[in-house]
Amino acid sequence: MTVPRIEFAPALFTRELAAYYISGSLRDVDDLRAKGELIPVGDTKRIKFRKEDLDRYVAGLTERD
Repeated sequence: MTVPRIEFAPALFTRELAAYYISGSLRDVDDLRAKGELIPVGDTKRIKFRKEDLDRYVAGLTERD
């Protein structure tokens, strides 16, 4: 019997996953954090970002020709 696999995005993203998720680089994530466009959260040493904040950033991007 095969157990179905459930896949979903994590609620919190590390810098590395955040960069991958927004199709950017670690520097892009760091720059967005420095500008206050992404606010880190969590109670651990690792910086993490909320999925909603990453989605909001992507939704706010303008279209390019």
